[in-house]
Amino acid sequence: MYVIGITGGVGSGKSYAAHRLQKKLGATLLIADELGHVVMEPGRSAYCQIVEHFGQNIVSSDGSLDRAALAEIVFSDARARDWLNQVIHPAVIEYIRDTIRQNRTRSGILLIETALMYETGCDSLCDEVWLVYVPEEERIRRLASDRGYSEQKSKSIIQSQISETLLREKVQRIVPNDGTKEDLERALDALLTTLDTTALGKG
Repeated sequence: MYVIGITGGVGSGKSYAAHRLQKKLGATLLIADELGHVVMEPGRSAYCQIVEHFGQNIVSSDGSLDRAALAEIVFSDARARDWLNQVIHPAVIEYIRDTIRQNRTRSGILLIETALMYETGCDSLCDEVWLVYVPEEERIRRLASDRGYSEQKSKSIIQSQISETLLREKVQRIVPNDGTKEDLERALDALLTTLDTTALGKG
């Protein structure tokens, strides 16, 4: 199993790129944001820690976390948000690590998509990391068009993330995504031709 990390800042299109790669490669795709929900399911260690910390007021009648109630707490309290992240991020990394461990001897590709590739240490689980790159001005334009974000909100989110200048120095491959979706797919196809055939499970 060959592990490729897919990262990029908000508005970069990394999720779209990851899904296109999944389809092209027949790969397994793990999306860190989705795994964040998985590790908070009842019975998992993160769930227990969160309920113990915040109390039963964030538990729904069916025993699951009331995400709206939890969100209301952490969005208004930076310390609570930091504490929650310190619980969820390691749990997600451990989930990914277990998945890799269980599948390492199999052929094929495992894709890991996350915006926090280096902040969480997820890069250490990857054989290589790809950056989906879009200039900041274009990202701000797309966030306004696709999500209705104000320029101030977009800039605030971008500034809170690791700079793409630093990301470009860390990653093994860069996927330009400042054009059309067709341009992105051509860029992905070009990069795929540079992968060793054994990494693709064909060698």
